[in-house]
Amino acid sequence: MKQVIFLHGFASSVNGRKAQFLRARFDGRSDADFYAFPFSPTPTDFEYLTVTGMIARLRQYVLDRGYTAVSLIGSSMGGLVALNYAARFGGVERLLLLAPALTYLSGERVGMPLAEWRERGYGEIFHFGFNRMVKLGYALEVDGRFYQTAPSPPCPITILHGAQDEVVPIADSRQYAARYPEQVELIEVAAGHDINAHLELIWDVIVQFLLVS
Repeated sequence: MKQVIFLHGFASSVNGRKAQFLRARFDGRSDADFYAFPFSPTPTDFEYLTVTGMIARLRQYVLDRGYTAVSLIGSSMGGLVALNYAARFGGVERLLLLAPALTYLSGERVGMPLAEWRERGYGEIFHFGFNRMVKLGYALEVDGRFYQTAPSPPCPITILHGAQDEVVPIADSRQYAARYPEQVELIEVAAGHDINAHLELIWDVIVQFLLVS
């Protein structure tokens, strides 16, 4: 039985469209267990979010269940967490990264003015999971500086990325796949950062890549 864990994006949740789609597709399968991992179950969790903290929470989840091997699906910032988790702890059979941030992208990219964010200690951002503005601590930006270089592939990786991505430019994925052609496959689709129009393709990749014996 394969253990497949979905890691949602920065201001998304386990109730986002990708998570709901995958939950429905995995339901009833006898060859895999699927779990969408909640990085920010409450607004307070999101306020104190850091990449290191996300990795630590995932690690604790895996240890608590005694999993020796998992496959990870990481979306956007979830891709950053998935890649660094696998590189740090191992035990990951395969990675499927969806429009991934392979390195930390400054909060300025999502509308957080750095000077004001640093001075106040927190900023506010719209969170799609909570459907409202929530606080986000500056600790995310400080911690993010430790994730400015992508680790080498710790296992086979498939990346699915929109060629017109305006949030996480596809250039990093192209460079990563070109640097590690034996371990990384890049699938480009006609889309921006939102690749929900390609959910059926994502499922096909899961079946052909993640769920193979």
